[in-house]
Amino acid sequence: MDQPQLLAALEAAECLSVSEVTVRRAIRSGELPCIRIGRAVRISVEDLRAFADAHRSAGVLRDEA
Repeated sequence: MDQPQLLAALEAAECLSVSEVTVRRAIRSGELPCIRIGRAVRISVEDLRAFADAHRSAGVLRDEA
């Protein structure tokens, strides 16, 4: 049986170039599924990719000036 690759919240945050707090917020809001093992939180690489894909933009940045 193939086991999914699991990442800690900090590792997931590094993959997305965001803070660990941002990842934990997404987990708390239900946007990012996780696996809880005791107090440990793990995110599957597949769920992280789906989360990133769902937040993909058209590549247009607004001018903040």
